Amino acid sequence: MAQNVVKGTKKSIPKKAKTESRTMNWIGNRLNLEKAIGKEFPVRYIDRAGFLLLLGLILIGFRLNAERQMRQMRKLTDEIHQLQATYTIRKAHYMKSGKQSELAPKLQALGLIESKQAPYRIVIKPVEK
Repeated sequence: MAQNVVKGTKKSIPKKAKTESRTMNWIGNRLNLEKAIGKEFPVRYIDRAGFLLLLGLILIGFRLNAERQMRQMRKLTDEIHQLQATYTIRKAHYMKSGKQSELAPKLQALGLIESKQAPYRIVIKPVEK
């Protein structure tokens, strides 16, 4: 038969004491936080508060960058519309100035006149050897 065995008591693992952050100690020593805030301030929250502050600064930076880019986009869009209008005006002017009715008065000022005869074809006979 089986024997009853008394189970041993579980050995409790001692919890490690939370080590303090060396960077926070260095910052605390440099800034003399205990003098400014007092000893009642929970120092253990400084890490989290610093992290949240960093996230807030990053958020503000991204937002400012987005606003700057939106202003640039609006400015460039206005410039594009201005250039499109200029292009359309210049193209219309160029197409109008290339018409025969517009060119004839300018050429008469230079002494050139329109030909009244129809053009004719010049035919050259090939030379046989």
